[in-house]
Amino acid sequence: MNAPDKLPASPEPHVMKTYGRLPLALSHGRGCWLWDTEGKKYLDGLGGIAVNTLGHAHPRLVPALQDQIGKLIHSS
Repeated sequence: MNAPDKLPASPEPHVMKTYGRLPLALSHGRGCWLWDTEGKKYLDGLGGIAVNTLGHAHPRLVPALQDQIGKLIHSS
């Protein structure tokens, strides 16, 4: 489900309303940039905690993160 025409008409019944969401179908990111499924490029001004610090898909971090995910993803 990564193309706008395949997104549900309304995700409201399935999503907590903790913050507003943009009507975008994002396909990938690199550094501080995001691309939608139509190829349009966006500067990510809304990224989460890790993205703000590390960026999207840093080539040195991806292998380390993949290794860590195999061990433990999250702990609070």
